[in-house]
Amino acid sequence: MARTDGISRTLRAPGQFELLNVTPDGDCFYNAVDKLLPESPRPPALESAVTMREMVADSLTEEIVDLYRMCASAGVEDFAWLNHHRAPMTLDEVRAFARKRGSEEGAGKCLWADEHAMRTVASTADAVLLLIDEQAPSSGSRSGRRRGDDARGEDSRFVMLGDIEPSAQDSPGGALTSPARCLILHRSRRQHFSPVRHRGCGLIDIMALPEETRALWPRLRTLTCTAASPPAAAEEQNKRQRGR
Repeated sequence: MARTDGISRTLRAPGQFELLNVTPDGDCFYNAVDKLLPESPRPPALESAVTMREMVADSLTEEIVDLYRMCASAGVEDFAWLNHHRAPMTLDEVRAFARKRGSEEGAGKCLWADEHAMRTVASTADAVLLLIDEQAPSSGSRSGRRRGDDARGEDSRFVMLGDIEPSAQDSPGGALTSPARCLILHRSRRQHFSPVRHRGCGLIDIMALPEETRALWPRLRTLTCTAASPPAAAEEQNKRQRGR
C-alpha cells in the first residue's frame, strides 16, 4: 500500500494510481508493458514480453548499432557491454544478444531496454510512454530546487517518449481531436521499471488522467479536450478495458 500511496502523491492524485511489481531480471521493461496492455486485442509483436524483445531485436539496424558503438567509445555506461572482449561484433550478433532473456540468462547477461526499445514498443502499441525517471540528475541544493528540477524549474523526472498525433498538436489550443493513449512506467535509480495503473487501467486515455497529473509532463500541459474525446468517454473506455 505504501508504494501505491507514494506513486499517487508523486502524480498528484491521491488514491488513483498503483505501482505494480515485476521481477528485476533484465526483462523488467517488457514485463512492465505486458502487465499494462489489455490481454486482447494485441498486435502479434506485443503478445508477450518475449515477442516484444524479439521485435526490438529485429528492428536493430547497422545505423543503430553504430550509434551504440559511438556511445560505448565515449564511455557511456549503458553501452559498456560493447567494450567486453566477447562483445557481439556484427549486426546479426547484436540482434542475437538483444534476443537473450534476462529470466534465462541473468540480468547482467542480456540487453536492457534502451530508448530505441522503448520507442519501438510504444509505437507498436499506438501509445506514448510517460516515464517517472528517478535517475534524473540532481540539480543540487544551492538553488533550493528539488531533486530533478532543471534550470527552468521543470521536474526532469517526468519524461515523455513518443508523439501525440499531429492533428492533435496542430489543433487550436492543443486540443485532442482523437483519443491518445499512454503507458506510465516508473524507473528506479537502479534502472528497474515498474508499471503504473490508473484506477485499474494500464493502457490509459490521456484525457482520463487528472489535469494535475498531465501537467507534470510539459508536452501534455496545454492539451484540452474536444467532443471527440470528452473525459466521460475516456473514463468509459478505461472501464471497458478493465472489464476485459
